[in-house]
Amino acid sequence: MVRPMLEFFLRGQSVTPFIVIGVVGLALVVLSLVLGEVFEGLLGGLDLDVGGGLFSAPVLGSFLASFGFGAALIIYTTGAGAAVGAVGGLASGLVVGGVALGMMRSLVNMPTDETVTTSSLTGAAGVVITAIPADGFGEVTIRHHGSQHKYNARATDGPIPAGAPVRVTAVLSASAVQVEPA
Repeated sequence: MVRPMLEFFLRGQSVTPFIVIGVVGLALVVLSLVLGEVFEGLLGGLDLDVGGGLFSAPVLGSFLASFGFGAALIIYTTGAGAAVGAVGGLASGLVVGGVALGMMRSLVNMPTDETVTTSSLTGAAGVVITAIPADGFGEVTIRHHGSQHKYNARATDGPIPAGAPVRVTAVLSASAVQVEPA
């Protein structure tokens, strides 16, 4: 199979430019997979990313690879001319590029969990683990968005003993909250 294909290339058939286009597309896909965000950043100054990734490197590379190799395969297997190969390659490229676009959009638009911030702690319930004196700080654990965190805590009204349930009334800093008995 390889030998007849090599002879086909060496006879100067119109398949060679399509093979080159396919190799360029394949290289673009491989580079985008290996270099990822770095590669996308190189093209960051060009705002071509229309429609959620239409001109992203994986989509363009997939289109070019499928177009080039599809056209070359059509020309090689049927003996048709470059125009027929180009039309077939275009159809192949549109299908594969469309699939790549759909995959890229589904990855980009994938829902993620909310980022937990200390500002969203107001109203959260917790338990005092180190008694909170009237004029100082103690410690509380607060379960919030499925994870448990330990914070320094100041009481709003008088001391609160260890083991008492509390509710956050204010966030004082990234590591301190104000609480009241629940």
